[in-house]
Amino acid sequence: MSVGLVYFVAFVIGLGYAIVVGLSSHFFGDAGGDTHMDVGTDLPITPLSPTVVATFLTGFGGGGLLANSYFQLSVGKGVLVALLVGVLLSGGTFAVLTVLFKNTQAGSEYSLDDMAGRVVQIITPIPANGTGEIALVVKGTRVIGPARTEDGAAMPKNAPVEIVRVVGNIYYVRAACRPGSTA
Repeated sequence: MSVGLVYFVAFVIGLGYAIVVGLSSHFFGDAGGDTHMDVGTDLPITPLSPTVVATFLTGFGGGGLLANSYFQLSVGKGVLVALLVGVLLSGGTFAVLTVLFKNTQAGSEYSLDDMAGRVVQIITPIPANGTGEIALVVKGTRVIGPARTEDGAAMPKNAPVEIVRVVGNIYYVRAACRPGSTA
């Protein structure tokens, strides 16, 4: 079997896979129903995913065909060119897919523990030794929660406060230091 045939077979397998997957997703894409993923589950994009492997095969075959037939390089140099083209194309594909999936997986989940240190606004006054409400924006979502002061002091509506800690779903706050103040 000649090296040209090996390149051709690799090219046809890689390109054929891409065409079959593309056509089947076009014709049968909506038949699968809904897919559920748990919160925090990452999509399995690896360097050995079928898409990346098919891109490598297509690049290897195409680069090898060009090196062998068009540029008439020796077998050793042709294999190096074919490997280089395959690695560059599949690496680029992997990088693009990784960026796309990471950007589209952003969620609106947040941890209450991460709220400590944030300056927020009181929307319902906090009475002495009582509970009021604060409002804050987390990951683009307005969150309203019950709040108490650390020292039990009363706080008026619209006062800026700093979240000190969160216990259960209760935010414990204290008066926020204003720029230029010594408090």
